[in-house]
Amino acid sequence: MRQKIVFIRIAVLMFVLLFAVTQAECNAQRNASRKAEKGLFGKTGNSKPANDKVRARGAAGKAMKEQEKKEAMRDREEEKAMEELRKRHISMQNEATRERMTNNQKKTEADYKSKKERQNKKKHKIYASQNEETRERMTNNQKKTQSDYKAKKQKQRKEQQKPGKRKKRKP
Repeated sequence: MRQKIVFIRIAVLMFVLLFAVTQAECNAQRNASRKAEKGLFGKTGNSKPANDKVRARGAAGKAMKEQEKKEAMRDREEEKAMEELRKRHISMQNEATRERMTNNQKKTEADYKSKKERQNKKKHKIYASQNEETRERMTNNQKKTQSDYKAKKQKQRKEQQKPGKRKKRKP
């Protein structure tokens, strides 16, 4: 009788160890794969990207808005300063150099414009090479995505205009 009790205890202990060890090994493998993912890609499969559209509320949100305004003002001032610097630099040059500089600017703008036109022609060629059904489907998809985008933007604006409204509880 005593031998049976000892045997049962040993068997139970073996089963517990067997299941505990396999569970620990599985966890170790899973953690190792997560570490490898993080090393390769900088994030694991479970992590979600940060939502940039979420805004801070209260004093923090106000401070962030002020900071954005200051940055925008600084950018505008820097752009004005650069424009003045360009004008000053051009005014220092002699007449022949000024003409050459303006011609170079015009030439660069024309090259840029022609490059854009070539790119647009390629797009139109692709579009023209499609059969009628495909073209129609493409335009419908484009219209659909544009209308979806507009509706989404309008919804976001409405939500931003109504901050802090909560649903009333029914008694």
